[in-house]
Amino acid sequence: MNDDGTRRSSRRAFLAGASAVAGTTLAGCGGLAPGSGSGSTPTARDVSLSAPYMGPEDAPVTVGVYKDFACPACRQFNEQVAPKVESEYVDEGVVRYEHYDFPLDTHAPVSYTAANAARAVQHEADDATFFAYADLLFDNQGDLGPSTYADLAGEVDVDGERARSAAEGRTYRRVVGEDKQQGIDAGVRGTPWVFVNGSAVDGFGWERVRSAIESARADG
Repeated sequence: MNDDGTRRSSRRAFLAGASAVAGTTLAGCGGLAPGSGSGSTPTARDVSLSAPYMGPEDAPVTVGVYKDFACPACRQFNEQVAPKVESEYVDEGVVRYEHYDFPLDTHAPVSYTAANAARAVQHEADDATFFAYADLLFDNQGDLGPSTYADLAGEVDVDGERARSAAEGRTYRRVVGEDKQQGIDAGVRGTPWVFVNGSAVDGFGWERVRSAIESARADG
């Protein structure tokens, strides 16, 4: 379910006041190691989920971002850049904004458990609720863990035990792993990593992202 009105109301109240950040001022999270880092962990069920998104399905520009919920740079992006993309482009029907999981082994295990908890929320509710939950995960980045996943799920009206169980059992390991492998194949080496209409952006600050969106918009 992708109701834009619900999606907008679930985002942060400070959206309009988020500050602009130049691409050269932001340093991303790296440390990519071969594999997914979760190969030996059993999964509770074999499910498929599409990338959660906000905005019109047929928007002329698609912005896809690979993120790690335990990455400080991703939190900075989520607080300072993503709200501007949403207010200036998603809400105007120009951009379809997609989330992709790219948990880094340097942030394991929370990078993987948080991604699984978030996908449980998406599966139990909808994409709008996923993004609201993702915001809460970034807000509580320093306290990620089973009890936090459960508590935050309750804040978005999802059964907290479902989020906790999914995190601890890596229920959505396949979904998260497929996202990460897709990113590796596309050349992702750290987080956040931004693509606009399939082309990687040179940096992830607001001015770089905005310029890439405007270029794709003009080309369309």
